[in-house]
Amino acid sequence: MSNLNFIQKTELFTYSGTNCIRNDYYHNDCQLCVEICPENAFHIVRNKLTLYSNECIGCAACMGSCPTEALSLVSFDANAYVASFKENEEKLLSCKKTTTCLGAFDAHHYITMALTSEAAPVCDLAHCSECALNRDKKVESFIRFEIDKANTFLEACKATNVVAIREEKPEENTKRMLFKTAFAKVKNAATESEEKVTAMTQAYQKNNHNAVPLKFLAFKNAIRENISKLEKTSHNTSFGLFTKKEISFSDCTNCGDCTQFCPTEALISTQNKQGINFNIGNCISCGICNDICKPNAIKNIDSIDLVDFAYDRGVALVHYEMVMCHECRCPYPYRGGDPICDRCADFKVDFSHVFTMAKDL
Repeated sequence: MSNLNFIQKTELFTYSGTNCIRNDYYHNDCQLCVEICPENAFHIVRNKLTLYSNECIGCAACMGSCPTEALSLVSFDANAYVASFKENEEKLLSCKKTTTCLGAFDAHHYITMALTSEAAPVCDLAHCSECALNRDKKVESFIRFEIDKANTFLEACKATNVVAIREEKPEENTKRMLFKTAFAKVKNAATESEEKVTAMTQAYQKNNHNAVPLKFLAFKNAIRENISKLEKTSHNTSFGLFTKKEISFSDCTNCGDCTQFCPTEALISTQNKQGINFNIGNCISCGICNDICKPNAIKNIDSIDLVDFAYDRGVALVHYEMVMCHECRCPYPYRGGDPICDRCADFKVDFSHVFTMAKDL
């Protein structure tokens, strides 16, 4: 096995440990790909995700589940497919005809296709129930869940298109393609290609380290370009697609941990380090900031304004006046009262008995 912190590959499939949020932050417990993988090719080793290449079959069923696009397939790039979808005459997404397993897509992809194309995307799920990948119905359940999430958002915005589902097999008498045959076809196509062109997603990641995932960026651009066509842009729910944050002034200590570990710089310190700004257009809902905040000062707000999201309108979540603590002489965020930091205040309370003089007993 390769180093857990870098790249692991099979002949067709790649896992990038450097883009995995579980590896970015030790206490993150994301294991979406582990749960959906039909071959149990992913394992948690020393609390980090690793790919067992001898167990991976490169089916792509797990790709859409990864929030940071750490999973990729040599022969199919979901973001490239979405980018060209509006130009395609064929609007059917089918693992038998136009795409790999629909597990390679998530709600962001479906919404982008629906907003940017005149015709709605149609997802072929007629073969899912009998598919060799669909053990315990996990893959099919994931696909349907993401389509439902996309349609809930599109319907709430009163968009022109919603994602359609085809449940019945075509009437023409065609032989059912076995999964092994389909896999061999993909493998041969990848092998026969003399020039290996870097996939769109991988090229983007190479030039934009720690940036917003490409599927999220495309989704945001699609909303911005079609904002005038959406009848409703303000909602009291986040649809499971975004996360809006707030920080409690009374609880925050301005320690900076949340900004340091934010993988997409959605949370950033002000230039003078006396406050924290938030850009909802960069937040991928990984939850790292919530987990790492010791005083639990960061909360999620279940509402969204699509204009703020699409146009990256930042907001100041908290701002402090930094003053010198009269005990330790270190700067700290002042909230009023005596100029003493929390550490010194707690110390005085916890150890006051040590400094009591005999005459005061």
